[in-house]
Amino acid sequence: MSDEKTVASDIPTLRPIPENLPEELLPLYDWWKTNGLQFVATLVAAAVLGGSVFAFKQYRAAKIAGANQELMKASSLEDLEAVVAKYGTTKAGNAARLRLAKAYYDAAKYEDALAAYDTCLGKGAPAGFGQIAELGRAQALEALGRTEEAMTAFQAFSKAHEDHFLQPYAVMGEARILALQGKKDEAKKRLENLKAKVSDAPGWEMTIASLEGVITRYEPRAARSLFDAANEAAQKAGAPAAPAPVAPAK
Repeated sequence: MSDEKTVASDIPTLRPIPENLPEELLPLYDWWKTNGLQFVATLVAAAVLGGSVFAFKQYRAAKIAGANQELMKASSLEDLEAVVAKYGTTKAGNAARLRLAKAYYDAAKYEDALAAYDTCLGKGAPAGFGQIAELGRAQALEALGRTEEAMTAFQAFSKAHEDHFLQPYAVMGEARILALQGKKDEAKKRLENLKAKVSDAPGWEMTIASLEGVITRYEPRAARSLFDAANEAAQKAGAPAAPAPVAPAK
Protein backbone atom coordinates (compact mmCIF):
# COMPACT_ATOMS: atom_id res chain seq x y z
CA MET A 1 0.00 0.00 0.00
CA SER A 2 2.83 2.35 0.90
CA ASP A 3 4.57 1.53 -2.37
CA GLU A 4 1.48 2.56 -4.31
CA LYS A 5 1.42 5.95 -2.52
CA THR A 6 5.07 6.50 -3.25
CA VAL A 7 4.65 5.83 -6.94
CA ALA A 8 1.58 8.04 -7.13
CA SER A 9 3.36 10.91 -5.41
CA ASP A 10 6.17 10.79 -8.00
CA ILE A 11 3.77 11.43 -10.88
CA PRO A 12 3.66 15.20 -11.69
CA THR A 13 0.30 16.90 -11.52
CA LEU A 14 -0.94 17.50 -15.05
CA ARG A 15 -2.22 20.96 -15.81
CA PRO A 16 -5.51 21.11 -17.65
CA ILE A 17 -5.21 21.92 -21.35
CA PRO A 18 -7.25 24.96 -22.39
CA GLU A 19 -10.42 24.18 -24.26
CA ASN A 20 -10.46 24.69 -28.04
CA LEU A 21 -6.63 24.65 -28.22
CA PRO A 22 -5.66 23.44 -31.74
CA GLU A 23 -3.67 20.22 -31.70
CA GLU A 24 -0.81 21.78 -33.69
CA LEU A 25 -0.26 24.23 -30.80
CA LEU A 26 0.01 21.54 -28.12
CA PRO A 27 3.87 21.35 -28.35
CA LEU A 28 4.10 25.13 -28.02
CA TYR A 29 1.72 25.08 -25.06
CA ASP A 30 3.81 22.41 -23.34
CA TRP A 31 7.02 24.39 -23.96
CA TRP A 32 5.45 27.54 -22.56
CA LYS A 33 4.32 25.77 -19.42
CA THR A 34 7.79 24.35 -18.90
CA ASN A 35 10.05 27.27 -19.96
CA GLY A 36 7.81 30.31 -20.31
CA LEU A 37 8.62 32.04 -17.03
CA GLN A 38 12.35 31.58 -17.50
CA PHE A 39 12.13 32.92 -21.06
CA VAL A 40 10.25 36.03 -19.92
CA ALA A 41 12.80 36.62 -17.14
CA THR A 42 15.64 36.37 -19.67
CA LEU A 43 13.92 38.87 -21.97
CA VAL A 44 13.44 41.31 -19.09
CA ALA A 45 17.09 40.99 -18.04
CA ALA A 46 18.26 41.56 -21.62
CA ALA A 47 16.03 44.60 -21.92
CA VAL A 48 17.36 46.06 -18.66
CA LEU A 49 20.97 45.43 -19.73
CA GLY A 50 20.38 46.90 -23.17
CA GLY A 51 18.75 49.94 -21.65
CA SER A 52 21.68 50.42 -19.28
CA VAL A 53 24.21 50.24 -22.13
CA PHE A 54 22.17 52.71 -24.17
CA ALA A 55 21.88 55.08 -21.22
CA PHE A 56 25.64 54.90 -20.59
CA LYS A 57 26.39 55.63 -24.25
CA GLN A 58 24.02 58.58 -24.17
CA TYR A 59 25.65 59.88 -20.97
CA ARG A 60 29.14 59.50 -22.45
CA ALA A 61 28.17 61.21 -25.69
CA ALA A 62 26.61 64.09 -23.75
CA LYS A 63 29.76 64.46 -21.63
CA ILE A 64 32.02 64.52 -24.70
CA ALA A 65 29.76 67.11 -26.33
CA GLY A 66 29.94 69.23 -23.17
CA ALA A 67 33.73 68.94 -23.13
CA ASN A 68 33.98 70.04 -26.77
CA GLN A 69 31.75 73.04 -26.12
CA GLU A 70 33.76 74.17 -23.10
CA LEU A 71 37.02 73.59 -24.99
CA MET A 72 35.85 75.84 -27.82
CA LYS A 73 34.92 78.56 -25.35
CA ALA A 74 38.15 78.32 -23.33
CA SER A 75 40.16 81.50 -23.82
CA SER A 76 42.76 81.37 -21.06
CA LEU A 77 45.21 79.00 -19.46
CA GLU A 78 42.96 78.71 -16.43
CA ASP A 79 39.97 77.83 -18.62
CA LEU A 80 41.93 75.04 -20.30
CA GLU A 81 43.14 73.68 -16.95
CA ALA A 82 39.52 73.57 -15.77
CA VAL A 83 38.40 71.69 -18.88
CA VAL A 84 41.18 69.11 -18.49
CA ALA A 85 40.40 68.68 -14.79
CA LYS A 86 36.70 68.16 -15.53
CA TYR A 87 36.85 66.09 -18.72
CA GLY A 88 40.36 64.64 -18.67
CA THR A 89 39.10 61.04 -18.57
CA THR A 90 36.81 61.38 -21.59
CA LYS A 91 37.74 61.02 -25.27
CA ALA A 92 37.75 64.80 -25.49
CA GLY A 93 40.18 65.02 -22.57
CA ASN A 94 43.32 64.48 -24.61
CA ALA A 95 42.31 67.08 -27.19
CA ALA A 96 41.95 69.55 -24.33
CA ARG A 97 45.24 68.40 -22.82
CA LEU A 98 47.02 68.92 -26.14
CA ARG A 99 45.77 72.48 -26.35
CA LEU A 100 46.71 73.05 -22.71
CA ALA A 101 50.26 71.85 -23.40
CA LYS A 102 50.61 74.43 -26.19
CA ALA A 103 49.24 77.13 -23.88
CA TYR A 104 51.82 76.18 -21.24
CA TYR A 105 54.58 76.40 -23.86
CA ASP A 106 53.42 79.82 -25.04
CA ALA A 107 53.41 81.00 -21.40
CA ALA A 108 57.04 79.78 -21.00
CA LYS A 109 55.89 77.08 -18.56
CA TYR A 110 58.03 74.51 -20.27
CA GLU A 111 58.05 71.90 -17.48
CA ASP A 112 54.24 71.93 -17.42
CA ALA A 113 54.14 71.76 -21.21
CA LEU A 114 56.46 68.75 -21.26
CA ALA A 115 54.40 66.97 -18.60
CA ALA A 116 51.17 67.64 -20.52
CA TYR A 117 52.65 66.35 -23.78
CA ASP A 118 53.97 63.24 -22.04
CA THR A 119 50.55 62.56 -20.50
CA CYS A 120 48.85 63.12 -23.83
CA LEU A 121 51.14 60.64 -25.57
CA GLY A 122 50.82 58.16 -22.72
CA LYS A 123 47.04 58.19 -22.86
CA GLY A 124 46.90 58.11 -26.65
CA ALA A 125 46.61 61.37 -28.52
CA PRO A 126 43.49 61.85 -30.68
CA ALA A 127 43.70 60.38 -34.18
CA GLY A 128 45.85 62.63 -36.35
CA PHE A 129 47.19 64.62 -33.39
CA GLY A 130 49.87 62.27 -32.07
CA GLN A 131 52.54 63.87 -34.26
CA ILE A 132 51.67 67.30 -32.88
CA ALA A 133 52.25 66.01 -29.35
CA GLU A 134 55.56 64.39 -30.38
CA LEU A 135 56.87 67.59 -31.95
CA GLY A 136 55.58 69.71 -29.06
CA ARG A 137 57.41 67.48 -26.63
CA ALA A 138 60.68 67.93 -28.56
CA GLN A 139 60.25 71.71 -28.57
CA ALA A 140 59.57 71.73 -24.83
CA LEU A 141 62.79 69.77 -24.24
CA GLU A 142 64.69 72.28 -26.38
CA ALA A 143 63.22 75.21 -24.44
CA LEU A 144 64.28 73.57 -21.17
CA GLY A 145 67.88 73.37 -22.42
CA ARG A 146 67.79 69.58 -22.58
CA THR A 147 69.35 69.76 -26.01
CA GLU A 148 70.58 66.16 -26.31
CA GLU A 149 67.11 64.79 -25.55
CA ALA A 150 65.54 67.37 -27.85
CA MET A 151 67.88 66.45 -30.71
CA THR A 152 67.00 62.77 -30.28
CA ALA A 153 63.31 63.61 -30.32
CA PHE A 154 63.60 65.86 -33.42
CA GLN A 155 65.62 63.24 -35.29
CA ALA A 156 63.17 60.49 -34.38
CA PHE A 157 60.29 62.61 -35.65
CA SER A 158 62.07 63.43 -38.92
CA LYS A 159 62.85 59.78 -39.55
CA ALA A 160 59.41 58.44 -38.64
CA HIS A 161 57.40 61.14 -40.43
CA GLU A 162 59.39 62.08 -43.52
CA ASP A 163 56.29 63.09 -45.50
CA HIS A 164 54.39 64.73 -42.65
CA PHE A 165 53.59 68.43 -43.03
CA LEU A 166 55.25 69.14 -39.66
CA GLN A 167 58.53 67.45 -40.59
CA PRO A 168 60.25 70.73 -41.62
CA TYR A 169 59.74 72.01 -38.06
CA ALA A 170 61.67 69.00 -36.76
CA VAL A 171 64.54 69.61 -39.18
CA MET A 172 64.68 73.26 -38.17
CA GLY A 173 64.77 72.13 -34.54
CA GLU A 174 67.79 69.99 -35.36
CA ALA A 175 69.45 72.98 -37.05
CA ARG A 176 68.87 75.22 -34.02
CA ILE A 177 70.46 72.69 -31.68
CA LEU A 178 73.43 72.18 -34.00
CA ALA A 179 73.97 75.94 -33.98
CA LEU A 180 73.82 75.99 -30.17
CA GLN A 181 76.49 73.28 -30.19
CA GLY A 182 78.70 75.47 -32.38
CA LYS A 183 78.11 73.37 -35.51
CA LYS A 184 76.83 76.24 -37.66
CA ASP A 185 78.02 74.78 -40.98
CA GLU A 186 76.23 71.51 -40.31
CA ALA A 187 73.12 73.42 -39.25
CA LYS A 188 73.13 75.43 -42.49
CA LYS A 189 73.58 72.25 -44.52
CA ARG A 190 70.45 70.79 -42.92
CA LEU A 191 68.53 73.90 -43.88
CA GLU A 192 69.86 73.86 -47.46
CA ASN A 193 68.65 70.28 -47.86
CA LEU A 194 65.31 71.23 -46.37
CA LYS A 195 64.92 74.17 -48.78
CA ALA A 196 65.47 71.83 -51.73
CA LYS A 197 62.78 69.51 -50.38
CA VAL A 198 60.15 72.24 -49.96
CA SER A 199 61.09 74.31 -53.00
CA ASP A 200 57.48 74.29 -54.20
CA ALA A 201 56.25 75.89 -50.96
CA PRO A 202 57.21 79.60 -50.85
CA GLY A 203 56.00 79.97 -47.28
CA TRP A 204 58.45 77.37 -46.04
CA GLU A 205 61.31 78.95 -47.98
CA MET A 206 60.78 82.27 -46.21
CA THR A 207 60.66 80.60 -42.78
CA ILE A 208 63.83 78.62 -43.47
CA ALA A 209 65.63 81.68 -44.81
CA SER A 210 64.73 83.58 -41.64
CA LEU A 211 66.21 80.81 -39.48
CA GLU A 212 69.34 80.77 -41.67
CA GLY A 213 69.86 84.44 -40.92
CA VAL A 214 69.51 83.83 -37.18
CA ILE A 215 72.04 81.00 -37.30
CA THR A 216 74.48 83.10 -39.35
CA ARG A 217 74.39 85.90 -36.76
CA TYR A 218 74.46 83.56 -33.75
CA GLU A 219 77.66 83.46 -31.74
CA PRO A 220 77.96 81.05 -28.83
CA ARG A 221 78.65 82.80 -25.56
CA ALA A 222 82.14 82.27 -24.26
CA ALA A 223 82.39 80.84 -20.80
CA ARG A 224 83.12 83.61 -18.27
CA SER A 225 84.07 83.58 -14.64
CA LEU A 226 81.85 85.21 -12.04
CA PHE A 227 84.57 87.85 -11.57
CA ASP A 228 84.44 88.82 -15.28
CA ALA A 229 80.66 89.09 -15.17
CA ALA A 230 80.73 91.27 -12.06
CA ASN A 231 83.45 93.48 -13.54
CA GLU A 232 81.47 94.02 -16.75
CA ALA A 233 78.35 94.91 -14.76
CA ALA A 234 80.31 97.44 -12.68
CA GLN A 235 81.72 99.10 -15.79
CA LYS A 236 78.26 99.46 -17.28
CA ALA A 237 77.13 101.12 -14.05
CA GLY A 238 80.04 103.64 -14.22
CA ALA A 239 81.91 102.22 -11.25
CA PRO A 240 85.70 101.70 -11.43
CA ALA A 241 86.74 98.24 -12.49
CA ALA A 242 87.59 95.91 -9.66
CA PRO A 243 91.19 94.80 -9.45
CA ALA A 244 91.88 91.30 -10.67
CA PRO A 245 92.28 88.80 -7.86
CA VAL A 246 95.88 88.13 -6.90
CA ALA A 247 96.97 84.58 -6.34
CA PRO A 248 98.30 84.01 -2.82
CA ALA A 249 102.07 83.78 -2.46
CA LYS A 250 103.40 80.31 -1.99
